[in-house]
Amino acid sequence: MLAYGIGADTMDDYLRIGETTTIEAMRRFVQAVIDVFGAEYLRRPTSDDISRLLLIGRALPVTYKINDHEYTMGYYLVDSTYPSWATFVKTIPCPQGEKAKIFAQAQEGCQKDVERAFGVLQARFAIVRAPAHCWDSEILQKIMKACVIMHNMIIEDERAECIA
Repeated sequence: MLAYGIGADTMDDYLRIGETTTIEAMRRFVQAVIDVFGAEYLRRPTSDDISRLLLIGRALPVTYKINDHEYTMGYYLVDSTYPSWATFVKTIPCPQGEKAKIFAQAQEGCQKDVERAFGVLQARFAIVRAPAHCWDSEILQKIMKACVIMHNMIIEDERAECIA
């Protein structure tokens, strides 16, 4: 179901397992993945992780000023669908001036990076791109976490093969 995005009723024909049993198995599986591997593969980055990422990334120190208040914390680049919160920075819809145009262009580039990362998950786990109307928000969150964990496990395994 994770890999191919097929419905629980399809599993009945293939595995001879009822739809409700299939859904319960999915719930238990994603919870087990989170419980067993979450601490290692879905953890906050350590200082070593951040240092390694900064060596290969293009991150700069974060300081910015809004309404005469200087901020030194990070923020989230979002599109217009998000609410107006202090930590959400939306793109400028019709940028006027060179600075505004550069900001909008840089933010849209970052947004494309996030969309590409989500596209990688969608390519690997069809359930991520499938309609989600049949799952409640709690199980959707667990499905996404389990997919991210398994993706990180695959990346680590592929990295180890390249080194060996």
